[in-house]
Amino acid sequence: MPEPLTAAERVAANVKLLRARRGWTQNQLAAEMGQKFSQVVATAEIGKRRITVDDLVDFAKAFGVTPEQMLSHDPEPGSTPVYEVTTDDGTTRAIAADTVDPGETWTSFYLRETRVFLAPTARIVGIRLITEEAADA
Repeated sequence: MPEPLTAAERVAANVKLLRARRGWTQNQLAAEMGQKFSQVVATAEIGKRRITVDDLVDFAKAFGVTPEQMLSHDPEPGSTPVYEVTTDDGTTRAIAADTVDPGETWTSFYLRETRVFLAPTARIVGIRLITEEAADA
């Protein structure tokens, strides 16, 4: 089981995630934050910059979320795709996942690189996308 992320690692992961969802470059995010250079973003994303409270507030403002959301596992509630998974015993589950790995033996569902559901591939009779990521406004 992977080690839980520190607060700084969580913010860095969420910066990268939210920037990718919006299709922004590091330069575009820096501009949204009122920064002249993208080094603030680049070094924060890879963990080489200590993220200050001011940085946290600036990232949150640029993305239109709260600082608390930047520290959470789901910075934009409702934006993660949800799949309906039905197994051969008739059980249906709703799984929030951003990655599905349909392996030969096991099918894994991941949310931000953490496995949230695992089932034998042979037992899965259906996977249906219930919700998609919301388009950026």
